Amino acid sequence: EDCPYLAERGIAPTKRHRHLWAFPIGPLVMALSYRRDLFAEAGLPDRVPESWNELMDWGKKLTEPKEKRYGISIYTTLAGWQYLSFLYSAGGRVVEQDEEGVWRCVFNTPEAVDAAFFMARMRHERFTTPSGDTARGIIYASDLKLTNVKVGLEFAYLDSRFFIENNPNQYSFGPVPMGPSGLRGSEFNSRMLGIYAGLADDDKRRDATWAYIHFYDGPKARQIRTKMFVENGYGRFVNPELLTEFGYPELIRQTPPGWKEAYDVALDGGVPEPYGKNCQRVYDYPSRAISKIWADPVIKASIDSGEHESGKARVQEILDEFVAFGNKEMLQIFTPEQKKRRLIFAWAAVIVTVVSFSLLFWRVFKVFTPEQMRGKGGWQIRKYAWCYVLLAPALATIIIWQYYPLARGTVMAFQNYNVRGFSTWLGMENFAYALFDKKFWFSLWVSLKYAAYFMVFAFFAPIFLAMLLQEIPRGKIVYRVIYYLPAVLSGAVVLFLWKSFYSPSGPINQIVEHVVDGINATFGSTIDYERIDWLNDSRFALPFCLLPIVWAGMGPGCLIYLAALKTIPEEIYEAADIDGAAIRHKVFHVAIPSIKVLVMINFIFALIGAIRGSASFMLAMTGGGPFDNVYGATEVVGLTIWYTAFARLNFGLATAQAWILGTMLIGFTVFQLQRLSQVEFKTAESSK
Repeated sequence: EDCPYLAERGIAPTKRHRHLWAFPIGPLVMALSYRRDLFAEAGLPDRVPESWNELMDWGKKLTEPKEKRYGISIYTTLAGWQYLSFLYSAGGRVVEQDEEGVWRCVFNTPEAVDAAFFMARMRHERFTTPSGDTARGIIYASDLKLTNVKVGLEFAYLDSRFFIENNPNQYSFGPVPMGPSGLRGSEFNSRMLGIYAGLADDDKRRDATWAYIHFYDGPKARQIRTKMFVENGYGRFVNPELLTEFGYPELIRQTPPGWKEAYDVALDGGVPEPYGKNCQRVYDYPSRAISKIWADPVIKASIDSGEHESGKARVQEILDEFVAFGNKEMLQIFTPEQKKRRLIFAWAAVIVTVVSFSLLFWRVFKVFTPEQMRGKGGWQIRKYAWCYVLLAPALATIIIWQYYPLARGTVMAFQNYNVRGFSTWLGMENFAYALFDKKFWFSLWVSLKYAAYFMVFAFFAPIFLAMLLQEIPRGKIVYRVIYYLPAVLSGAVVLFLWKSFYSPSGPINQIVEHVVDGINATFGSTIDYERIDWLNDSRFALPFCLLPIVWAGMGPGCLIYLAALKTIPEEIYEAADIDGAAIRHKVFHVAIPSIKVLVMINFIFALIGAIRGSASFMLAMTGGGPFDNVYGATEVVGLTIWYTAFARLNFGLATAQAWILGTMLIGFTVFQLQRLSQVEFKTAESSK
C-alpha cells in the first residue's frame, strides 16, 4: 500500500508490485549526415542545409536519377521515424499525455501538417536537374542501402559507430534543418540496460547487476573506452567532449567537422523517444500516414499545380484518420455496452468453433477407419502391441513439439500474457477484440487475394513447365539445371535481390526507361516516363511480391511433376498418336488425368500455405505497405499476427487471432484428408 506508483499507474494495492527499471547508457541524438564529395561536385558549401527551403534547393542540385544520385534518403518502412525531425522542427509532437496521464497520438496538428506536406514536396516536386533532365522529387525512397546509389543527405544517429562504418573523410555531420517555427528538433534516444525481472528475489546478483550498469557508462568506463580508441588509432571517432575531458584536446581537430555543433544543437532541441504505455509501435502510425500521403493523387496534383492549400487540407484528413486509428489501437477503450456485446459474440464464436472441431475430428476418425475395423471397437493392444511400441516415439515427439505448444497457446489466448511471468486472466476479451478488429479481417482479405495470385501463377507454373520439359527433344538436363538453380539461393538473398530490382534505380525501371527512350527516338514521340517505386505502389505491390516466389519455386516444383509424368506408360501416348490426338488432347486427356491425384494433394497444401505462411517474405519485401488507407496493401494475416505479438507485445491477442485463422483453415485440411482417404496407392508391377 506504500508503493509510490499505485496512483500514477492506477494499480490496486497488493502485497507486492513489480516494476521494470532500465538505465540509459550512451545518449544518442539524431543529426543529418552528408556526403562531402557529392556536395563538392554540386558546388555546395561544406555544411548541412540550414533550413527546409535550403534542404529542398540543395537536394535538387544533388539529384540526378539517371546517374543514381539523389538528394536525401528516406527508408520507406521507417518514414515515420525520419518524419520526426521535420515534425519536431515544426513544433509538433507524435504523442502527448492528456489530463488523465494517458498517452495519445497528436501528429495531426497544423505543425504536423506542415512537416508532412514538406515530405510530400520532397517526394513529388518537379524540377530540372543540373544536366537538364526533368525529375520528380529529391528522395531516394528505399529500405536498401545499395552501393551503386549515391545519396547526399541522410538522417543518422550521431555516435562513433557511424564513422567506423563510413569513411570520415567522405562523410560529415550537422544539425537537422531549421523548421518554419525557427526550431531545430530531433529525436533524443539512448541505449538502455535493464535488470532481469527474475532477479527480484536474488539480492546478491541483483546488486551486482546494478553495480555493472552503474559502471558501464560512468566516468571510469568512458575514460577506458576513450583511451582504447585513442591508443588503437581511432581517436577521431570519439565525441570531442570526451577527448577534452580525458586529456586528448590535440585530437579534436581530427574529428569530423560539425560533430560538436550537431551534438550540442541536438541535445538542446532533442525530444525524448516516447516510452509511454502502449507506445511500442508509435512510429508505425505516422509511417503509414506518410506512405498514404506520398501515394495520394490529390496531394500530388496540388504540388504540381502549386495550389498547396488543397494539398495541405488533404494531408490534414489523412493525419486525422491515422491519429484516430493509432489512438484506437493504443488505448483500446470501449463502453460497457460494447464490451458486453463483443463478449457475447465471442462466446458464441468459441462454442461454434469447439462444436465444429469436434465434428470435424469425428469425421476424420470415421473416414480413416478401415471398413473391416469399424464396429470391432477397442484398441486391440494384445494383437497390435509391437505396432504401438514402434509408434510411441514418433507420437511422443509430435505431442511434445506440436500439441503441447498448441495447448499452451490456447491458454495464452485467454490471458494478458507477459513473458516475465506476470500474466493475468482476461477470459474472452482477446477473442472479442479480434473478432471485431477491422485490421485483422482486412489482412485476411489481403491473404485471400495473395492466395488467389499464388494459385494462378505459382501453383500452375511448375505443372506447365514440367510438361514443356517433358516434350522438348534435346537439352532436357540443361534446362532442368537452369530452372532449378534459383532454389540453391537462400530465401533472404532471393527476396533482397528482387527488392533491388523493384527500386526506383533498379534494372526494371532502367529497362522500361530505355524502351521508352527507344520509342521516342524511333517515332519522334515525347513519352515521359517517371520511374515507379513498384513495391510502394498499391497497384503493383502484391503481385510483384509474388514474382520472386514463382521464380525461385518453379524449378523444384516442376521436378516433382516431371517425375510423376515419367510414370505414365509410353504406350498410352503412342495410342493417342495413332488416334490422331494433338498436343492439347494428350495434355488434357492423358497427362493431367494421370497426375490428378498429385495435383489435388498439392493444391490444398499450397492454398493453406499461401494463406498461412506468407508473412516472412512480406515482412522482408514491404513490411506490409504501401498504405492507401490505415491498412497495408500487402499486410497479410500472418504478418498482422506477427506484428501483434512481437511489435505490440500483445501475445494473448495474437494467439486468439491465430486460433481464429486456424479454425478457418481446418476445413481445408479435413477436405484434404477426405480426398486422401479415397485414393488407392499401388506399387508398380514389374513386367515379365
